[in-house]
Parts: sequence; C-alpha cells; structure tokens
Amino acid sequence: MKKKILFNFWIPGELVKYPGDDFELVYPKEEIEGHFDLGEVIPYLNEVNAVLIDGLPFDKSTIDKAGPQFKVIGRHGVGCDAVDYRYAGKKGIAVVNTPQTVTHPTAELAVTLLLDTARNVSRLDRTIRRNKECMTLFSFSEGSVTVYGKTLGIIGFGRIGKAVGIKAKGLGLNVIYFDPIRASAAQEAEIGVKYVPLEELLKIADFITLHCPYVPENHHLINEKTLSLMKLSAFLVNASRGKMVDEAALTAALKNKNIAGAGLDVYEFEPEINQELMKLENVVLAPHTEPGAGIRG
Repeated sequence: MKKKILFNFWIPGELVKYPGDDFELVYPKEEIEGHFDLGEVIPYLNEVNAVLIDGLPFDKSTIDKAGPQFKVIGRHGVGCDAVDYRYAGKKGIAVVNTPQTVTHPTAELAVTLLLDTARNVSRLDRTIRRNKECMTLFSFSEGSVTVYGKTLGIIGFGRIGKAVGIKAKGLGLNVIYFDPIRASAAQEAEIGVKYVPLEELLKIADFITLHCPYVPENHHLINEKTLSLMKLSAFLVNASRGKMVDEAALTAALKNKNIAGAGLDVYEFEPEINQELMKLENVVLAPHTEPGAGIRG
C-alpha cells in the first residue's frame, strides 16, 4: 500500500514524479497560489502518513487529531518553532525540517531587503507610479545611502548568516558578526568576517541583519534598549522570525528617526502587522516568503 504524504502548499509537476510508485502525494491543485490552511489539513490526518508544512502551527490539539498511521511532521524550512515537537516525540511522531533548502533563498532575500532599504527602491517605485513619470533624482538624495564600505553586523552566524556574510563581502561591505557559538578561525578567515560582542555590534554596524533561531531566550532580542544602542543612521533587516523584534519598539524607533530604516519579511503577530508600522516610509515590508517561493530552478 502506498504511503500518503500531504503538502499544504502547491508543488510543481516535476517534483511530483520524484517519490515514484511508493508514495502518493496529496496537495492543493491550484497552481502557485494553492494552499491548505489548518482546517483543511486536519481532516487528512486520519489517512496520511506524513505532512510537509510551510509554517502551519502544529500544537498538541492538532497532533491529537492524527490517526495511528501518522508518523512524520516535516517543516519546509529551518526551525521547528511552529510545531510542538516535544509532544510529537512522546507520541512517536518524528519532526524534521529542511534547513539546507532555505539557506541561499533566505540570504538573498535578506540582502535584497538591505539594498532596498539603503537605496529606497520601494519608496521611489511608489513615487514614480504616483507621479506617472520618471523624475530627475540627484544621486543618493531622499535619504538613500550606498552600502559599499559600510559595516554589516550579522546576529546569528549559522548557515544563513554565513551565506549572507559571503554575499555581503561581494558587495564591498565590512562584515562583523555575533553568535553565542563562535565560528572557527578558519571560517572567519575564509569568509572575511570578524567576531564582536553583541553590544559592540549594535553600536558600530551601519546595517544589522538577524539570522537567529527563535527560542525563548531570543524573544524581543531587538527591543527598546538594543535599538537605542544603534546608530541614528543604521538600518535593521529581519528575515528570521517576527518575535525576535519588539514591533512596537521598532515602530517607535522608525517614527522618531532613532534608526534610519528597516526591511522586514516577518512580523511579531503574523498575519497581523502593526498598522502604525505600515504608515511609515522608512520601512520596506515584504510578505513572509516561504523558502524558494516563486523560484524555479
């Protein structure tokens, strides 16, 4: 009998062929935008053997709805904070993730947000569409800054943090980082980065990007106090987890020009976004992009 695997997101036809004859894949048939919410996933839990989810919360009550044949919860991406993996383990259900698949897509997104915030691309796009003509714009006016020669501070230097560091060096940025587990001297030399304590990083970096796992110790890592240590000219990028940042404190810092800007694709209370944050021009807001979303090949 074939094993059934449920994907709560649409997958392209070329991927459907990979499991061969041993597995049956269940997934939304609406191309690109297809997505099962939790209410649509739950009825399948009595017939499928595994699920691969892209961020759906799988708590104790959801896990209890699964039948005895259900053995694996897969998280499409890095981290398992949306899954009660301890309870799943007690019930004999394995919880796995796919960290390698998100390394470069997430790093690319972080660098994109950094460049967008620095050069005001999104805001100027809105301006040109509103004016319906191409304006003459003096170089680096309207608060735009170049990134070349500036300092990028990376908080969290795992797979994604290292990938960001490599890409940032290619843009001519000086790169410093903080992580509770310091990289080896060989890795630091290979990438060309320098370890500094967190407080020092916050004080000297022109751009700060977050790439930490979300654990209770990292809740509101960026808060009123840490924001106050940053330069008035500094930019914050968060493409990790929304709860790493105190969104109210960030909104106040942006509104009061205590930092220059921010680029976000994750939010503290997803799917809700602080409405005051949405009114500000010095922040770039992107949807929480799933690993490789819209990317083929």
